[in-house]
Amino acid sequence: MTMILEGDNVSPTAVLVYFRANVGPWSLRRAVHDRLVSFGAPSEDATKLLAAFARDATQGVFDSPDARDKYGLMKLCNTDEIDSDIVFSNIFFRWLDERKPIRGVHPETTALLLRLAAAATRLHPAEDFRAARSLRRKVIMHVGPTNSGKTHHALRALAAANAGVYAGPLRLLAHEIWERMNLGQIVPLGATEEQIAAAAKHPPGVDHPFARRCNMLTGEEQKIVAVEAPINSCTVEMLFLSSHLDVAVVDEIQMITDPERGFAWTSAVLGLCATELHLCGEETVVPVIEALLKETGDELIVNRYKRLTPLEVEKSSLEGDFSRVRPGDAIVAFSRSAIFALKRQVESKTDMKCAVVYGKLPPEIRSEQAALFNDRETGYDVLIGSDAIGMGLNLKIRRIIFEAVAKWEGHANGFRPLSISQTKQIAGRAGRFGMQGSDEKPGGFVTTINAEDISFVRKTLTVAPSPHVYARIGPSKEDLARISSLLPPNSGTATIFLASLHAGSLPAYCRPALPPKLEEMCGILDEYGQLTLPDRMQLMQAPFPWRDRTANDAVVEFIATYYDTMRVDVVDVMRKLGYVEILDTAEHAMNSPEGRTPDGHKFNASQQLQVLETFHKILVVYLWLTFRNPVSYPSHDDATSLKERLERVLHWCLQEVTLHRGPRLALVRPAKLIDFKSKREHAMEQQELMAQAKL
Repeated sequence: MTMILEGDNVSPTAVLVYFRANVGPWSLRRAVHDRLVSFGAPSEDATKLLAAFARDATQGVFDSPDARDKYGLMKLCNTDEIDSDIVFSNIFFRWLDERKPIRGVHPETTALLLRLAAAATRLHPAEDFRAARSLRRKVIMHVGPTNSGKTHHALRALAAANAGVYAGPLRLLAHEIWERMNLGQIVPLGATEEQIAAAAKHPPGVDHPFARRCNMLTGEEQKIVAVEAPINSCTVEMLFLSSHLDVAVVDEIQMITDPERGFAWTSAVLGLCATELHLCGEETVVPVIEALLKETGDELIVNRYKRLTPLEVEKSSLEGDFSRVRPGDAIVAFSRSAIFALKRQVESKTDMKCAVVYGKLPPEIRSEQAALFNDRETGYDVLIGSDAIGMGLNLKIRRIIFEAVAKWEGHANGFRPLSISQTKQIAGRAGRFGMQGSDEKPGGFVTTINAEDISFVRKTLTVAPSPHVYARIGPSKEDLARISSLLPPNSGTATIFLASLHAGSLPAYCRPALPPKLEEMCGILDEYGQLTLPDRMQLMQAPFPWRDRTANDAVVEFIATYYDTMRVDVVDVMRKLGYVEILDTAEHAMNSPEGRTPDGHKFNASQQLQVLETFHKILVVYLWLTFRNPVSYPSHDDATSLKERLERVLHWCLQEVTLHRGPRLALVRPAKLIDFKSKREHAMEQQELMAQAKL
């Protein structure tokens, strides 16, 4: 996203020039007026408030030397487009507090809006974590580029701890650390050379001298080795912040700036009760962590690392010649259709087979595909993937090849060049330390398919990314309940969240978390008006694939069934929507000699792959719900069985896509699913999905 104003030394005049240029059209937008009305302001008062705000801006109210701090004008600096409306709204509420009373506006209206602002304001978020504030923590940042060993150093401290936790962004990462801890594959900090030498004689296993009992907790899966295991490995959202620990490791700390999930990293930094808190990630977030820890008073140590193996951009691209692809290459593309087209190209121009990894593939299938690529005996010498290869997989990549250097960002934004961070993250996967054979030249290599792209990669890899200046923070259940009590009766879920985003103030180093597809999500929830606020919050937190329009029917059916009966049977719902029938058909084809369906037709893996991936996402959501509400979502075993069957079918489908070169991937929905939408809506959905198969 582009910035409104870049840098932290912008003069008041520069801010005001931008502010005045935009406050007029912003204040006249009907949406802003309607938002104030939804908060409880009469329409006439909302109009007068916005007019007074615009008038003050043009008459120099914001010209005073103290205006920047009084109204929070400097928040306009380094603000993404997605936050600009929120920042302006925050300025409006601070102006209202300073400016009151407003001529012609009922005092009750002003008082109501200011009470709402007070309820939504969190100027000292660290104080929400009382248990952590009772400790004097040592926070150790391990920062550096990909393949620099930063996480390895933190994990050694964890392996030596009496009690600790690892938290990362992906189930794959949590599973990897869980496995390595239990097998003794991480050398604990403080181990002597004699101990390391003795341990090297033992095969990995539970009896290994360095093995630590470790449980795994993610939103969809739990692996309990022992109830009293001293170490846990989990996804960041599953952290128990109140547990007292010796060591906590939080990975990919740069995700603290992610608009949707960053709040979980912020909560971890502020709330983990650990004597030592290790944060691993990019150098760019050091200023954010420094700002957060000024509030906590914790000690901060920053350890910086350099890449362990060299990374070299090759002199030339492949110039479109796929015969120049070599074993150990990974080609990165940014759409499903491009990935499978590349797979067909490479396998037709060479005698090598290609494994595939992309975001919509279930983690289990991604892990299997990675294993095929890493094992030199399988014949899968090339990897074709999206930027999903950037996290959670240990891959023996010799060379990264960019198929493109721009990503589709939706119809509103079109294609956007890769950011500095994205380019470095992807390119850095080449030449992973310790993953190559001794007969290979050490290090990694980077190139592109097209000649016009290689200069972009070469230049971008030499540029230092800009530091991040704010973290994301989300409202608590208590915050939302307090805000809801001040809004008009029967206010919708979206109104409650919009009030938390727009009315309150946060410290300069924080921005509010932005739930994905908020309006669509809340619209579905509000169809069932008797759902309690806690019920709605839980469903909003569930990993429903809100951006996957093919999953909307399942989302609606889950919520409607829960609303009607308070009990959701996963097999009944999936059978009703036609997914079980597709799975049965695919299994029949998988087990038949020629891949035939029960009616004798050839099963088209390309066409059905996307539906099967959506089915897997829905099962993952159901499993997430079983752990939080097993009474209403009792079919844990059935969901697990369906998920395992589905993963076998997905693995087979990936092979079939190459063996039988069907048409380019397009969505083919079961007839039962189409019944839930109008023909026009379905046709529009088909066109959009076929035009851009988003990952």
